[in-house]
Amino acid sequence: MTERKPLSKKIRFEVFKRDSFTCQYCGRMSPDVILEVDHINPIFDGGNDNILNLVTSCFDCNRGKGKRKLSDSDEIKKQQEQLKLLSQKREQLAMMLKWRVGLEKFNNIEILEFEKIYKLKTGFVLTEFGRNLVKKWIKEFGFLEVIESMELSISQYFTSDTESSINKTFDYIPKICNVRKRQNDNPVLQQNDHVKAILKKRVSWFNSDLYDNMLIGFRFEDFEKLKTIARKSYTWDDFVEMFENEFGGY
Repeated sequence: MTERKPLSKKIRFEVFKRDSFTCQYCGRMSPDVILEVDHINPIFDGGNDNILNLVTSCFDCNRGKGKRKLSDSDEIKKQQEQLKLLSQKREQLAMMLKWRVGLEKFNNIEILEFEKIYKLKTGFVLTEFGRNLVKKWIKEFGFLEVIESMELSISQYFTSDTESSINKTFDYIPKICNVRKRQNDNPVLQQNDHVKAILKKRVSWFNSDLYDNMLIGFRFEDFEKLKTIARKSYTWDDFVEMFENEFGGY
């Protein structure tokens, strides 16, 4: 019977990184505990070394959390085991630091890309405080969402190279991120906000409270008709009249 080949450091690192250097059984993290890679489906039961069958486990969880007292004759073995565990701890700490450095580099690349687009469209560069805010936004909403919200904010609020204009444009980026997140979580709200945006661009006066009352119980499938009505409206009265003709009042 041949001896099973141990997992490579590369595979172990990928498993640790995927699981955020956290034992998936008890939640303890490196370097507080020694981490190992456990097979979800054991090898003797037909499991393999595919990364989907591997999970991060601390030393105690992987060994059944069993602790037995060692006799005096086992003292040398105990010291050898402690040295081995210390070596593993150092190795895993180095892995975790490598992962964090790589993650930080990636985050910096995202911020630089944001700043490049921002400067291209506005002519302004970020301060260190601004970069830290962008880093926070990317962590909360994701890089692509922040980029798209930044471009929307520029198109809506950047009217000149004055300080007030650029500050408003920048400050509205996370607000747009929040609105878009809310819309994505609620398709009806997304359609509703779309109709409101059309009306606010076309009519000089918009009765928000009346609009909300008109749409109580409104069917999702009728929003496309409502958008068409909004695009044809020149005044608020036009919108109300066409709404009543199409949907029979409110």
